[in-house]
Amino acid sequence: MVGLLKVTAALLLFVSYTNGKVLDRYYPRYHFAPPYGWMNDPNGFSIFNNEIHLFYQYNPYTSYDTGIAHWGHAISKDYFHWQHQPIAMYPDEWYDATGVFSGSALIENETMYLFFTGNVKYPGETPDHINRQALAMSTDGVTFTKYVNNPIINGSTSMPDLRDPKVWEHEGTYYMVLGNSLNDTYGRVLLYSSNDKISWDNVSVLAESNGTLGYMYECPDFFEVDGKYVLLFSPQGIEPSGDKYHNLYQTGYIIGDFDYSTHTFTPTSEFVELDHGHDFYATQTIIDNFGRRIVIAWFDMWEQNYPEASDGFTGIMTIPRELRILNGNLVQIPVGEISDIKGKQVSAINGNYTLRYKAGEVNVLADGCQDFELYIVSDNVKVTISYDAANGKVTLDRGGTDGVRRTDWRPAGQLNWRIFVDASSIELFCGEGEVTFSSRFFPKGAVVIYQGGEAVLEVRNIVRTMPRPT
Repeated sequence: MVGLLKVTAALLLFVSYTNGKVLDRYYPRYHFAPPYGWMNDPNGFSIFNNEIHLFYQYNPYTSYDTGIAHWGHAISKDYFHWQHQPIAMYPDEWYDATGVFSGSALIENETMYLFFTGNVKYPGETPDHINRQALAMSTDGVTFTKYVNNPIINGSTSMPDLRDPKVWEHEGTYYMVLGNSLNDTYGRVLLYSSNDKISWDNVSVLAESNGTLGYMYECPDFFEVDGKYVLLFSPQGIEPSGDKYHNLYQTGYIIGDFDYSTHTFTPTSEFVELDHGHDFYATQTIIDNFGRRIVIAWFDMWEQNYPEASDGFTGIMTIPRELRILNGNLVQIPVGEISDIKGKQVSAINGNYTLRYKAGEVNVLADGCQDFELYIVSDNVKVTISYDAANGKVTLDRGGTDGVRRTDWRPAGQLNWRIFVDASSIELFCGEGEVTFSSRFFPKGAVVIYQGGEAVLEVRNIVRTMPRPT
């Protein structure tokens, strides 16, 4: 009876929280967004019963701040047509009283296991919070029961920042990576192992900062792609250097080799930013039913004051992207399913085109030896994407304070860009996805595309797949 009452209360709260008014002007047409309120990190990204599940950090009460984190939830068949579900987890236990923080899903024996971080604040004490790792389970993928003997990894005053578990199984053993800060100075990723998903042992420090790569590592992920191992994580506290690290926090990766017998990760690359735009953080990946490694990220950034909040929602997710290794680096390719929601190709008239419903894809083919600029313009904003052939630089400039992001890139032959625009976002994929930019912008009127330089533009409108906000 208690369980039934809890589920009923969850459904009623879900309905009442989503009754808040959400405006449509900045709400995405085909990127995932919450029905109402605040959203940040993707969580529990998984495939269960042939449906794609996406959980996320969620404040259902307001769009203006993170609040005390819940786990929001949605399901899809194709990464684009999402159906909102009741809130999956509430901060209703002693170990998660001030936040059901980020985590992951493991699918096994027709059961979904959610591993997450419970956060508890202790105002006026030192430390003023402690993270603990916990477990919840579901057999239907909609209702979740927290493990009665949580936490499965206890927190401590000596190491309060230990969070964001990503769990997988390998040859009968379960593994978990956790983000950590050592003495608020050195970011680390710790590796744990278990035989039963309940009792965990710390078996190695998978990676750690030398003091220049941040004081805290969040949202770690560890996986194999094309015969190499990839450690993907979000470090906090890296100082800007040249064109790099200009966001408040970063997301990037290290490629290397891994030995399961010694639990040793040996890097073969430096840390590389995964995306070069303004708004990309807290990635999570899965292997899908086609064997692809798919990544999704929070398409926003901390400490921004974006106007979407006043429209009733904050935060969207990036287009899901397939990860591959090309010439020693990760490349990102929009999932092929996006082709199913694109309209017919249209020609730009006199070099310009107005996107229908502010949503579409623009393909650019230009001379890779010449400078080129593309403009995405509305009544109140102008975004310029440019290529500097002499210096091999790509720049995205959305105007205003801190509007410029830039990185090195040269096309292999002709310049080829894929650009996805969606109401309040722009994603740029250069070449085969070896360089990407993900940035938010907030156009008040129609969105017009036009070029500065010789190029072939192919434009396709994209249909709405997200439920229209109410």
